[in-house]
Amino acid sequence: MVQPPAVVRVRGEASADHVPDRATLAVHVRESSPDSRVAALARASEVAADLRAALDGADGVRRVVLSRVSVHERWSWDPGAGTNQRAGWEATVGGTVEADAGAVPDLAETVAAAGAGIAGVSWELDDPAAARRAVRRAAVDAAREAATDLADAVGRPLGPLRELAAPGLSSAVTGGPEAMAVMARGSAGGGPALDLDPQDVTVRAVVEATYALEG
Repeated sequence: MVQPPAVVRVRGEASADHVPDRATLAVHVRESSPDSRVAALARASEVAADLRAALDGADGVRRVVLSRVSVHERWSWDPGAGTNQRAGWEATVGGTVEADAGAVPDLAETVAAAGAGIAGVSWELDDPAAARRAVRRAAVDAAREAATDLADAVGRPLGPLRELAAPGLSSAVTGGPEAMAVMARGSAGGGPALDLDPQDVTVRAVVEATYALEG
C-alpha cells in the first residue's frame, strides 16, 4: 500500500500597529420643540448650518457630510395617568467629519461649541492595502518558521510548499474563511468614554500553509 507523502500543516499569524493617518467622526445635532415638528427641524437645521460653517476650512478637515435627517414625536411617561403622553418633537441631523488624526481634539471643541455632539470616532490609515500586504508577508514568514521547527523536531528536512491559503480555505480544512482584521483600538463602541487621542490601528493576518517533509 502506497503511503501518502508526509506533510506538515501550520498556521502563521502576524500583526502590526500603525499610527493612524485620519479619523472619521460621527457627529449629530439634536433639537426639540414642545409643539411643532417644523420648529424642531428648523432649530436642528440652524445648528447644523453653524456646525458646517465652523468646520469648512478648519485645519485638518478633509470632508464634511451632514445628510441624515430625522424628525420624530417625543413621548414621556405620566405616572399619574399611567400612560405615555406627547412631549413634543425632536429633530436630528447627523453625518460624518473626515479629518487628519491629529486634528481631532481641536475639532471636538469646534463641534461642541456649535452645539453638536460626537457619537464615535474611527481611526484609519490612508493606505491600508500597504499595511495588509506587509502583515500578510510576515504571516507567511511565521508559517514557514513554524513548519521548519516542526520538521526539525521530527528530524526531517523541510520540503517545498504544497499549499498556502487564507484561514478556512485550505483543502485540508473545512469551514468558512476568516477575514483579515484591520482594527482601531479605542474606536466607538469600546466603552462609555470617548477617547479623542489618536489610537493605533492594528492590522492582523493569518495564513495556513502545508509543506512537504523530505527524507
